[in-house]
Amino acid sequence: MTTVPSRSWLGVLRKLMSGTSTSRTNPTVSVIVPLYQKEATIARALDSILRQTFTDFEVVIVDDGSTDRGPDVVRHCDDPRVRLIPQANVGPGGARNRGIRESAGRLVAFLDADDEWLPTYLEASLSRLDRHPTCQAIASGRFRGPQRASLEPRFRRFGIDTGPWRLPPGAAPREVKRAVDFFCSGTTVCYREVLECCGSFYSKDRCTYGEDSYLWLQVLLNHEVYRDPVPLMWVHSEASQLGLNRRTSYPPYPVLLDPGPVRDRCPVEYRELLERCLCYYAVLSARRRALVGDVTTARELLQRYRPRRAFSWGHAATCVDRALATSPVVQRLLERGRRFLRPTSS
Repeated sequence: MTTVPSRSWLGVLRKLMSGTSTSRTNPTVSVIVPLYQKEATIARALDSILRQTFTDFEVVIVDDGSTDRGPDVVRHCDDPRVRLIPQANVGPGGARNRGIRESAGRLVAFLDADDEWLPTYLEASLSRLDRHPTCQAIASGRFRGPQRASLEPRFRRFGIDTGPWRLPPGAAPREVKRAVDFFCSGTTVCYREVLECCGSFYSKDRCTYGEDSYLWLQVLLNHEVYRDPVPLMWVHSEASQLGLNRRTSYPPYPVLLDPGPVRDRCPVEYRELLERCLCYYAVLSARRRALVGDVTTARELLQRYRPRRAFSWGHAATCVDRALATSPVVQRLLERGRRFLRPTSS
């Protein structure tokens, strides 16, 4: 576990509120924005950053091979804190990682080019990290969609409350996934050392799905965090092409395709939980692949990540049963491999 020295951010806040600015060469926070084909929304996202009540930050916008006028919108911004870095397209994970490498802040925050922060997002996040020095990252709640619906009630039903939190080694895989899903990139601020420890975002093969959860799972396995389901940002899902409005089927989670680094960084006391989580993610991915007729991938996932010890699959097994029941071919596969989906004895 990485230990990050305590630092009084409240002192910085007081200076900023009194009108005394810190050096721009060493900003407190680096805000990373991956930009790809977001001409219509980048101005809104950038404006929400520049309107923050906490002002000691830099904004590193990584143009990930855009072919629209999004980069031109950024170039017209005359705020000296904003930088635009062009590169060939490598996907959202690779773009964020480039931004991290090019930035200088001790703390790092992220915002997608189609979303926006509430004005107090950075100030509230840094204040909580200052009050809880054992927490290495903080994640806040969010609004979603054109109706600006708050996800706070849903998160609280899932047991996510306000305050410091450490993942229990005996947690259920479903609880772990819910905790990982709470860590939306646009609502998370963390220390740079945490990103370096956990390997940053998944970026192989221009990954466009799960590249962030690959990182947040490792953060939760290695660090204490602060969680607050009260919304401080707005996810514009109607403008997203990789999330709820994804036009292609969901591929397997990256953690299933490349589990090696996650296993290598996993503390001893969490290794059994990690293996159980991999099995759980495999069942969920197998269900999705079965629904689109990808029998081969569904079978490979179930065979690769079969449980080594007895535990109940619960809801995940039920979901797979329902999905696979529509395909006679996959149903026969399920019958042959049912021991992989139901409690078994070692």
